[in-house]
Amino acid sequence: MTYEETSAQQRTERFGMSHLSIEVGHLYADDLARPDTLKAEMASAAAWVHGTTEALSKRLGGRRPRVSTCYLVDDYSQQGMPPPEELISVITEAAADAGLRIDYLARESACAAMGPLPLAGLVADRIVFEPPPGANGSRPTVARSGWLCNGVPSPKPKGIAMGVPDQWRPPSQNAKRDHSVFLDVELWSDTEQGRRWSCPMLAAVWQLLRLGVLRDQGKRIGVPEAVAAVVPDEHGHDPDSAARARFPETWEAMPPILQLEPKAYPFPAYRTVSILSVNYLEVEHAVRVICGSVRPEASAIEIIRKSAEREGLVLPDELVDRFSYIFQGPL
Repeated sequence: MTYEETSAQQRTERFGMSHLSIEVGHLYADDLARPDTLKAEMASAAAWVHGTTEALSKRLGGRRPRVSTCYLVDDYSQQGMPPPEELISVITEAAADAGLRIDYLARESACAAMGPLPLAGLVADRIVFEPPPGANGSRPTVARSGWLCNGVPSPKPKGIAMGVPDQWRPPSQNAKRDHSVFLDVELWSDTEQGRRWSCPMLAAVWQLLRLGVLRDQGKRIGVPEAVAAVVPDEHGHDPDSAARARFPETWEAMPPILQLEPKAYPFPAYRTVSILSVNYLEVEHAVRVICGSVRPEASAIEIIRKSAEREGLVLPDELVDRFSYIFQGPL
């Protein structure tokens, strides 16, 4: 009888990659009350998409780049979201008016869980926190506390009665330059309703999905579903509206990632660009701290690296160096 590890039989799925994934927006329910602002943001995003695509083409020696666009809808923390049919129409019409095409639309709640797969928990389990020099074990592990920092926090005063007061010491950032920018990120909170994932944690999952590095036992996570396959069924739908609606009536019934354009380039890409409001700057700083500590399956990273090399591309070793941002102020 022969014994062997199950992991030895595991195959890591391969799939097509775009050169670049551009996130053209992140929608909150309040944004729908400002249609003029939404249109202005789309127009500005369109200019950045065109400019970024042209610049990428030059870096590729004139080759036509594979660029896909995506949009994230916050159905996780926001209440009272319009039904999918209405909201998707508003977004796509605003994009079309700006000369912009949205290839993929994703639900933020899918970054917490995709069906039975606890996606955010899977990513959290792959966080490897390396204690900095001088750590004494007084701080709980990330798995216990739900907090992740990018350095050494200020030590807690001992508070010994009649003792000499401790001298305050500042926090220190790992791999700092001249000065520290210390950040402590809350990944989740435990409530009576269960674990509640933070915005930075879900945004980190979103970035990793776009890079195509997440796997479940070697299988790809986050395969987009085409619009043609998303049709309202007879369960809980108005028979009259079902004939004319393209999408289910609730966000819970929507696929995690919806492919709006049939001829779109692949959703995952070698690099990502996110065009966001400047209000997201703090969140994305936290995203970089989280993703800098995540260790995906080595085989997934290697497959993507070799795929890029076959196209004459060299990818940064660090995942966070594959992210880029364009932060926009009030328009």
